[in-house]
Amino acid sequence: ADGLSEPLWAIEARNAAIANGFYIGAINRTGTEVFPNAFTSGDGRAPHHDFGHFYGSSYVAAPDGSRTPGLSRYRDGLMVAQLDLNLCRQVKDSWGFTQTGRHDMYEQFLHRYNQPNFEPQVIARK
Repeated sequence: ADGLSEPLWAIEARNAAIANGFYIGAINRTGTEVFPNAFTSGDGRAPHHDFGHFYGSSYVAAPDGSRTPGLSRYRDGLMVAQLDLNLCRQVKDSWGFTQTGRHDMYEQFLHRYNQPNFEPQVIARK
């Protein structure tokens, strides 16, 4: 975990909160988890018994992009946050992300794509 997603950790839940108009809890553990059997992670490293250091820093992201300070990077912690649920509606109304959704089209596409005889449109073959 250490080094894989840490640069994105501070923004990924904020992006999800903004895009969906809801509060998001970005929850991460601390320390190193060790497994009895060695495994590979697809990163070219030799088989190993752990994912690396989990960097904690859990936080809550709001639908307007704001966030709480993060918890400790090294110690377990508990966060209690007060959420203004009216903010979800205010952000959805002012930004209008969901107002432009074409849900009827999505439904038709998904129905067609899930048919056993579906053949995708091929624009060009190499």
